[in-house]
Amino acid sequence: MTSLKEVAIGSTAKVELITGSDPTSERLLEMGITPGVLVTVIGAAPLGCPLELEVRGYRLSIRRSDAARVAVFPSVGPRSTWAGATSVRRPLPR
Repeated sequence: MTSLKEVAIGSTAKVELITGSDPTSERLLEMGITPGVLVTVIGAAPLGCPLELEVRGYRLSIRRSDAARVAVFPSVGPRSTWAGATSVRRPLPR
């Protein structure tokens, strides 16, 4: 397993677990980064921190130090190839 901090921009990964039991780890869970969910790394700020993520159909920015707490399995294909994934994709309003 690798950490979310190490996932390349544009790549998708499946969350395996969140390490720790402190308020920061709990906050990551509250923001929707839970085991089984797919996370896409959209981009990073010019100096590398924070990371912009897409989780459950919305975008979220977190520090690299917080992303290091998220253990993931990197994806090798498109989001639809992950069996049992819990990411929610909604069409954009027209």
